[in-house]
Amino acid sequence: MKRAALPLAVLLAACAPATQPAAQPVYSYAGEARFLLTPQKIRVTYTVDPVTHEARGEYRNLTSGGTFILRGTQLPRPGGAATLTATIDPGDTPRLNASLLGFGVSNVPLRASGLLSAAVTDTLLSGTLTVSGVKHNVTLRAER
Repeated sequence: MKRAALPLAVLLAACAPATQPAAQPVYSYAGEARFLLTPQKIRVTYTVDPVTHEARGEYRNLTSGGTFILRGTQLPRPGGAATLTATIDPGDTPRLNASLLGFGVSNVPLRASGLLSAAVTDTLLSGTLTVSGVKHNVTLRAER
């Protein structure tokens, strides 16, 4: 009787539904930042994998209409805050190819990549965005 029960238990365990992974929280922050004396409206929206702390999403410049890919990590800190470090990549963007008398440039992207380093709380994303070696302060408020 015990021999017949063991294979039945194994079959039932194999048919049991797998546990669903924990839902990834969606973070969304928006506000205005000043780049080269020009105010820009921006929105950052991303998700964080609770196991690997990988952050993925998008960085949108609402003023120019540009959308960039955000990839990085968000590591928890004591007190409920977190540290976000992510690259801001233009993805597939038009590239410049030009020459004059044999001298020129080729395959230069028209949009630059950047590095976002920020402290993140439930209500605020505050840090710096470094583009082409120039640091810009960024403070965004959480959207509900």
